[in-house]
Amino acid sequence: MFDIQNARINTAGAYVRSGGLYVFTIGIKPHNGNIPVVRIGGHKEGNETGWQCAVREVFEETTLQTRPLFPQSTYIYDWDNLEAEPSSIRWQHETEQEPAPFLAVTYHRDGITTLSLMYFANAEGTPIPSSEVKGLLLLTETEVHRLCQEPVTLKKYLDWGGKAILKDEFDMSLVLEPFAQLRLLSRMLNMYPETKAV
Repeated sequence: MFDIQNARINTAGAYVRSGGLYVFTIGIKPHNGNIPVVRIGGHKEGNETGWQCAVREVFEETTLQTRPLFPQSTYIYDWDNLEAEPSSIRWQHETEQEPAPFLAVTYHRDGITTLSLMYFANAEGTPIPSSEVKGLLLLTETEVHRLCQEPVTLKKYLDWGGKAILKDEFDMSLVLEPFAQLRLLSRMLNMYPETKAV
């Protein structure tokens, strides 16, 4: 059973929509010979809340200023069983300054539960990839699903009109590999259509 009172927030990030597109980072290093597509986010610092961590990470990685969106429920996934159906809870600590996360992925190790939180947020302006990332992908909902359903090279993605802001040279023949938070977003948009209106 998920015990939110005794869980510790370890990392946080955001599904940021800018101009109606989801912003994801391209990882610094290849992963299994592929180009990793990673959520915006990172480790919590000091006494940050989850939302404060997400806002800082979004700004550090993309220079975007975010506005939170408030989901009706927070969906809980167990990292060791991501293919299972999520459970949903009403986040207990939601305030105007501290929105509820959309996803909370739990890690259970040595009797300790830690959380990786993902928020929904809007942003205005053009994202700029920081020194921490090699580039950004700006994905439509259709592209979110397509990257998770079939192997798509960076060249194929760009050829079909996909938007990217790339800082470095890339091997265009490498496949874009969706990491866990992108795969979960695709699943949630399919399973819970109301999330599109968050």
